[in-house]
Amino acid sequence: MSYAKDEQLSENFGLHEMLRSQTARRKGGDILDSQMNPDRSIIRNLSYLVTTSLQPLRTLLKTVITVSSGYRCKALNELIGGAESSQHTKGMAADLVLSGEFMYRASRERLKSIVAHKILEVTGLPVRENVNSNFYLFATACLFAEELDIDQLIHEYGEPGTPDWVHLSAGINTKQRRQFLYINHQGAQALDLREALMLGCK
Repeated sequence: MSYAKDEQLSENFGLHEMLRSQTARRKGGDILDSQMNPDRSIIRNLSYLVTTSLQPLRTLLKTVITVSSGYRCKALNELIGGAESSQHTKGMAADLVLSGEFMYRASRERLKSIVAHKILEVTGLPVRENVNSNFYLFATACLFAEELDIDQLIHEYGEPGTPDWVHLSAGINTKQRRQFLYINHQGAQALDLREALMLGCK
């Protein structure tokens, strides 16, 4: 079984990082083959997502951003119960996790302070002490959504201010809605910028 050649899509993100899937690897066979050998159109979409959103976010935050789920071939998406219309199947979305070390490394305190100050400016409220690193990822993407060309940005599961992961989507030749959402087991809630940032406020 052959895999598509790895490509460096940006300074910090490679193609295989956007394709890897533990579920596909466990299943093997046709699903793994399909997952690891996407069409060039999918690779172009992934490259756009990385260069317009993921790499700029990585540069802003100066820390590792892990892609927990990028592209999903249709068979994989069906297997894990993903929505049929999921942008993951088009290479236009990624679920992201920010390294937990962001919260306790002294070198990140100034950056956290800058983000917290911007949140205070928008909401009039301070950031809670118990937010997690993924909230800083979510908040930074919210604050810079115009520059990042984001379609959807989702605070997924966890409690408000402690997302389990952050879903980010963007696509070539699609209208970027810059839509913010909070999703948990009760459903999805659309938010404006202030409401999105207040998920992590006192």
